[in-house]
Formats: sequence, structure tokens, C-alpha cells
Amino acid sequence: MTPCTLARQTLLGGDVTRWDLDATSLERWDASPLDQRPPSHDQLGRLHEDPDGSNRWSAWIGLSVLLPDATTETVGRTLTEWFRQHESLRSHLTLDDEQPHRRTLAPEHVDFTPIVLGGHDPEALRELLTREFHTRCRPTRRPACALFTVEVEHGHVLHAAFDHITFDGLSAYAAVGHIAGLHTAVVNEVHRPHTSPSHVDLAATEIAVCDDVDPADERLLPWRDFLRGGRIPAAPAASGIDPEGHYDHDLVRHDVCSGDVAAMLALQYSAEGIPTGMLWAAILMQALGDDVHVLMSTHGRPSSLWSDSVGWFAGVAPLSMSMPAGCDTSDWVLECVRTWREVASSSALPLGLVHRLLDVPISPQVVLSIIDGSRIEGHEWWQPLGSSIQLGDVPSSSQTHIWLTVVPEGVTLATRLPLAPGARDWLDAVADRFARLVESAAATPFALQQEVPA
Repeated sequence: MTPCTLARQTLLGGDVTRWDLDATSLERWDASPLDQRPPSHDQLGRLHEDPDGSNRWSAWIGLSVLLPDATTETVGRTLTEWFRQHESLRSHLTLDDEQPHRRTLAPEHVDFTPIVLGGHDPEALRELLTREFHTRCRPTRRPACALFTVEVEHGHVLHAAFDHITFDGLSAYAAVGHIAGLHTAVVNEVHRPHTSPSHVDLAATEIAVCDDVDPADERLLPWRDFLRGGRIPAAPAASGIDPEGHYDHDLVRHDVCSGDVAAMLALQYSAEGIPTGMLWAAILMQALGDDVHVLMSTHGRPSSLWSDSVGWFAGVAPLSMSMPAGCDTSDWVLECVRTWREVASSSALPLGLVHRLLDVPISPQVVLSIIDGSRIEGHEWWQPLGSSIQLGDVPSSSQTHIWLTVVPEGVTLATRLPLAPGARDWLDAVADRFARLVESAAATPFALQQEVPA
């Protein structure tokens, strides 16, 4: 389940239904008292990016999943229960006179109503979703998402997209299995309502804690090292990407290896206590070059109790590796583990706070996200239910975002690549080197010659 664009997503036509909160729900939302919990730093930044929904770009995150044996009634109950479970989806943020305001709809006041849109072939459906996701997935929309179903042979396919203000990548991957499982429970009349830990609460905690952070905080040390050049380090020079450039982007996919090769590689290193995420990050860093600087995406959830929570939890930590020529993959892996353990805690500091405390421009350049499907509840549903993750558009910039997805079927790279001259050739070469490094490492027994850093 590698991220893609709607333009490249395979779609099935059929009778389409749009799902909106009913009028009573919206009236009750209007009448809700102001919620004094503040937005997170990232949410506040997103509000300022698009305060009125008129921005040319809509940074949505989408998902598609088949709901077997669905009816209009079971879909409505599923969406209602899912929204009641996640407070972030029911919490509306706006900017008024540059001040953020929040109103949160009580769970018992959530009810969805179906709007029948009639039959659409795949291309008409693509046009509809593209238009509606772009329009409805905005940080100040209420709710900040768009929900559609298509009746197909074996049930209804849910197509859903959410503004980044209330959703991150892990929210999307986790939601596929959770929504499918919730729907199955609804169909079989065994669903028991519950509430997941709230991102709204965590945002309030973040603000309270960050108010006490000062420039002497030890978690700023990795950021100081990373920003010593006066800015976030650029993509490798061979990419041709100018850090001052404003490029359009393409979402490029590379298949890296089969599931069997990935499992063989992971088994060798996990036996020596090497975390899977660090293993893949290290080999990809090795493929990128001898001196590499990335922002490593983190899931941002306090514990496994938050694994099914929806919201913008994800943070980033600065990760730099500079290795002598000739180092083998095991050297890179061990150094990556050591370095990560020094910098990981820095991800708790939002970029906006780092910018304020260090007074250094914060413009992300290379961002790396690792998705290990085996760690996400419900991943076994992804392939049988034809699931997918889609990404909306982004403003022109020099940012390269790489998603490395590890699932039983294999490992893939999806790269949102700035279209600088020569960048595609550079990325193709990186992906080819990455694949060869993986094959070689999987075929070479790993014997730990030194202790894994504690």
C-alpha cells in the first residue's frame, strides 16, 4: 500500500454517495461553546497557510478501502461511530483576528446523511473525487474532510480524504484496518462504542510543555548541529535540487525488493536487536550518499495506547550521517542506530518552536518516512480489501519527501520529487543503488562485531 495520486489510482465505477454531517449536527456544532484547548504548533501553521480555504493547493491525505457486504445503512453507522470515536475529527479550528478558536462537537451529536450522486464511470469518479477532495479538505472546513462511497460488486468502496490539520500518514494507514474492522463489527451487530485517546488533548499538552522549553534545552543540541549552516541542509548536490528553488513535484514510485528478500534481511538484523525502521533507514541513507542529512518522520504518539488515534501527531527529528568511503551496510546500520538514539528525542520539539528558539529558517528539504506495515494493526486487511493511500498536491518548493513502505508483498519507495533538471535521473540511480544494497545485505550473513548502542 504505497502512497499514490488520484490520477494514478485504479478506480471502480458505480453508484456514488457523498456522506455529509446532517443539518442538526452542524447546528449543534455552531452552538458548541468555545473549546479552550489550543491547536498544536503544526496545526497553527496549517491555519496560517490556508485560513479561508482559497489556497491553490490542498494538502490532503486520502484512503480507499472496500467495505464488504455494505449497505447504505451500515456505511452510515460505521462513519458515525468512527467520528464519535475520534475527537480530532469533530474539533473545528478557525483563525479570527489572527487568534485560533476551537469548537468541538460532542460525540452524541454526530450523525451522517447520504447524498446520492448517481452512477459514475471510473473517469467521472476520478474527476469528482479530485474536485471534491480539493475543495472540502481545508483546515477550516467543518469537518475538514470529504467522504464518498461507490457501490461495487462485493460491497461499497469508501474513498475518504482529510486535511493534514486532522490527519497524518500513520492515521491513514491505521484507519484502513480500523474502519474495515468497525464496519465488520457493525454488520455483525457486535460493535461496542469506545473513544480513542484524543489528539486535541495532546495538542494542549504540547503547548503547555513547550512553553517551558528554553534555548538551553538539551533536545535542541541535535537541531543546533543540524542547522549549523544557517538553514536545513539541502538535498544531495547530485540531485540538482536548488534549496532556494520553487519546483513542481511528481510522485515517483520505485519497487525495491520482494517480500521474501525483505523478510530475510529483517530476520538477520532483528536477531541482533536492530529495529526494522533503523535497518531500512540506514540502507536508504547509504544509497543517498556518504554525507546525508534528512528530517526523519516520527509517529509522535506517546505510546501504543494511541495507535488507532486520528490526528496530526507526526513530528520530525534531524538525522545526519557522514561515513568514510568503503563502509559496508552493517557499518551504516550500527552508526544509524547510534545516531538515532542521540537525536530521536528532538522530534518532540515542533519545527515552529525550533525556529522561534534558534532563530534559523526552517524549510524542510529531504524528509524520510518509514512505514513498517507489520507494526500497524489491521495491515492484513490491506491487500484483500484493495486498499490504497493517496496524497493531494503541495505548493512548489525544493522539498523532497520519501516514503519507504515495507509490507509482506515487498518494499517500495514513493518520492514526492521536485522537478529540477536531472532530479529524476538522480532518484532513479538512488533507487537502483538501494535495491542492490538490499539484495547484497540480504545475501550476506550479519554477525554483530560490536555491541549495539544502548
